[in-house]
Amino acid sequence: MLWLALHLPQLPLNALHLHPTPTPAEPWAVIDRQGRQEKVLLANAAAQTLGVRSGLRRSAAQALAAQLQLARRQPEQEAALLANLATWALQFTPTVCLDPPAGLLLEIEGCLQYFQGLERLRSLISAGLAEMDLPVRLGLAPTPLAASWFALTADEAAPPCFDDWQHRLQQLPLAALPWPTAWQDSLRELGLRRLGELLQLPHAELALRFGSDFTQMLAQACGQQPDPRRPFIPPEHFARRLELNWHIEQVEALGFIARRLLQELAAFLLGRGLGVQQLRWQLGHEGGQRSELLVGLGQPTRAAEAMLAITRERLTRFTLPAAVHSVALLADSLHRLDGEALGLFGQGQAQADFQLLRARLAARLGEDAVRELHCVADHRPEHAWSSRPPATSAPSLRSERPGWLLPMPLALETRAERPWYGEPLTLLGRAERIESGWWDGASVARDYWQAEGPSGRRYWLYQQRLDGAWFLHGLFA
Repeated sequence: MLWLALHLPQLPLNALHLHPTPTPAEPWAVIDRQGRQEKVLLANAAAQTLGVRSGLRRSAAQALAAQLQLARRQPEQEAALLANLATWALQFTPTVCLDPPAGLLLEIEGCLQYFQGLERLRSLISAGLAEMDLPVRLGLAPTPLAASWFALTADEAAPPCFDDWQHRLQQLPLAALPWPTAWQDSLRELGLRRLGELLQLPHAELALRFGSDFTQMLAQACGQQPDPRRPFIPPEHFARRLELNWHIEQVEALGFIARRLLQELAAFLLGRGLGVQQLRWQLGHEGGQRSELLVGLGQPTRAAEAMLAITRERLTRFTLPAAVHSVALLADSLHRLDGEALGLFGQGQAQADFQLLRARLAARLGEDAVRELHCVADHRPEHAWSSRPPATSAPSLRSERPGWLLPMPLALETRAERPWYGEPLTLLGRAERIESGWWDGASVARDYWQAEGPSGRRYWLYQQRLDGAWFLHGLFA
């Protein structure tokens, strides 16, 4: 087996969805309560340059950096984001395991050939996480525990390496491994600094001092004992809720939160090969009040930008009843979304998406303002169509008749026994005879023809059977 471990070093900060997004120059830190004290759990690069480090008390961190911005840790948000990333990772391998608190494990040996090698698979994973603004460290090993430790201690810019993995495992510094403080203190007292030094000690004595769980962990990391992992099973529906660190009073400010949540939804759908046709937004307000916004997408999709465009159109017509302190996105009706076939010579130019356009128009103008043409079972052209609200499927309007009818038939003169409309018209093909409407008082008896002039324009005209008069009724594009 071959395991690829993903470690997200800034997950506590990424899970907060801070608004506005901090610039690289803004110092931010996540604080967590440890006993009776609040200490820094994670600091960004700007805060670290000012001396803020993990483990500092809150008061000490603020004394070092007066402009330091602090946010409380949200473990539930971290777990939800990690689970959503696990669903996203299912597009690469069917075996994905959670590695809390900030990691994932992917068993990739069986899918390397499909992705044309490790390097391409690694680049796809890194690029996907970069699009979501999630820094990642990668580790590679035949055992999940060794891969996890490699990812934890890796450089973000360095690709994972598989060569001589056992030697690299022995070189890992013990202080960097995620072990309990009691273990770390005891190992430091013994003068041990690297994992290789620890592995050389007798396991029986280590078990007496640290317990059997400790020696079993070392054997699993080295591949001497099995290390079964529970595969991640994705949820059937997408539901994500954010408790905001600030209150939103203007509807335009919801666009930032919508973008973040829709990126997570797109990742979730991509991992499962599904699409969504309707979004349900739930807004929590002060005093326990809630409001809901339904957004139709026209057709199943998982394109984050398309979903965001339609959501923003709907938000422009939405009034907030009170300040917003929580936002939830639910997608509980998912649809299979097959991949698009590639052309012989590549993707080619992107084609316009009619369903997306229709959904955006409905979101901007209102559902009743967008109509579709539908066929009606009537031979008379002026009665053979109707305007209706958009349906879930596109209407069928296949016909040899023109798509452009005049509001009223236009009487034509004849010259040299030929109909005339700015030019002489030549009849083409055979006539289509229509005799209908006797039951509703609008009886017609006509012979319809396609006609063409010297200019190349194509017309649709008819001759009344009762008096032989000619009328123009439609134009071909």
